[in-house]
Amino acid sequence: MAMVKSTLNKRSQTKLIVLSCLGVLSFLLPLQLQAQFSLAGTYDGYAAVSKKGISSLPFMVSHSKIGSYDINLLEIELAYTKNHLKFQFSPAIGSYMQRNYELEVPLRRFIYESYLQYEKGKTSIAYGTFSSPYTQETPRGVDQLAPSRSLTAEYVPYYVSGLRWTQQWKPNFKSQFFVTNGWQRLSFSGVRPSLGLLFQWEFKKWKWNWSHFYGDIAPVGKLTPELGLNRWRFFQELNFAYQHNDWTLQSCGYLGAQQRTGDPNLSWWGQANVQVAYAVNNNLSAFSRLEFFYDPHEVVFNYEHDVMCSGSMGWMQHIGPVLQVGQEFRYFRSKLTSVPVFYTFLRLKF
Repeated sequence: MAMVKSTLNKRSQTKLIVLSCLGVLSFLLPLQLQAQFSLAGTYDGYAAVSKKGISSLPFMVSHSKIGSYDINLLEIELAYTKNHLKFQFSPAIGSYMQRNYELEVPLRRFIYESYLQYEKGKTSIAYGTFSSPYTQETPRGVDQLAPSRSLTAEYVPYYVSGLRWTQQWKPNFKSQFFVTNGWQRLSFSGVRPSLGLLFQWEFKKWKWNWSHFYGDIAPVGKLTPELGLNRWRFFQELNFAYQHNDWTLQSCGYLGAQQRTGDPNLSWWGQANVQVAYAVNNNLSAFSRLEFFYDPHEVVFNYEHDVMCSGSMGWMQHIGPVLQVGQEFRYFRSKLTSVPVFYTFLRLKF
C-alpha cells in the first residue's frame, strides 16, 4: 500500500478535481431523468483525537490523521447503461486517494473506479479498474458496520485493474474471475498477469464470500532474474455476514504466503476479525469490532512483527435520507504500539 507523502500540490489537485466534478455534474444532472443515466456518491469526513500526541497513524491509510478534520473520501459515481453495455466512472478526492494512489500516473490518481461492461443474461464481461473484491469492507465507509476500516481491509488491494468475468450460476451463487496487473497496480508493468477468483453464496440470513489471489507482485520496471522468480504471492480470504432481526454479525479471516528474494521458504501472514451491529431503531445503530493481525516476516505490515490487535465500539445516527453522524472509540495494541483514538464522523450517501 502506498504510504508516502505526495510530491504534488495537493491544494491545486483538489481544486482541479472539484471543478471538474462540478462541470460534469452540471452537464449530467438534466440527463439523469433519462433511464440510462444514474448518479450517486458518498462523502466521508472525520475528526480524530488521541492522547498519544501523534499527528497520524502510520499503519493506516483510511482515517489516519489525528488532531484535525479530514475528508477521507468524496466520491461521485456516474453510470451510463444502454442495451447490454454499461460504463461506470467514479472520480474521487480525499486523503484516501492521496495516500493510496500516490504511485499511479497523475491522470489516474483521482479515479476510484472506471470500467466498461458487457452483460447478457447471467454473464457479464468488464474491463477497467474495479474496487477490491477482497474482504467485505470497501473504502465507501457509509456501507460498513463500523465507520473506520479494519486492519483486514487496509492490507488487501483497494483496487484491481484488468478483466473481470462475472457469472450467475444459480439464484444464490455467483462467481467472478479476474485477470489483473497485480496486487494493486493500474498501469501495466511488464510482469506476468495475476489471477483472482471470488465465489459468493447468499441465503436468507447468510452471505458467504471466498476470494483467491495468485500472482506476481514484482515492482514496476526491468526485473532482475531473482525478482522475476521470487515475488509470487498466494492469498485466500473468507468472510461471512449473518443477519437476524436487529442484529448483524460479520467476520473475516485470511492467510497469505509469498516467495521472497533470498529466502527459499514461504513467508506467511494472516488475520481474523469479528464485527457486530445492533439496530436500536430505524435510524440509530451501535457497533463493535475485535481484530488480530499477524505478519512475523513483515510482508505487507511493516510496523510490527508480533501480533497487532484493535478493539472498537461506537454508534451511528442517520439524520434524514442522506446524512449520518457518529462516533467510534478504537484502541490499537501490540508489544510496540498502544494507541487509543476517538473518532467523530460526518458522512453522506446520496
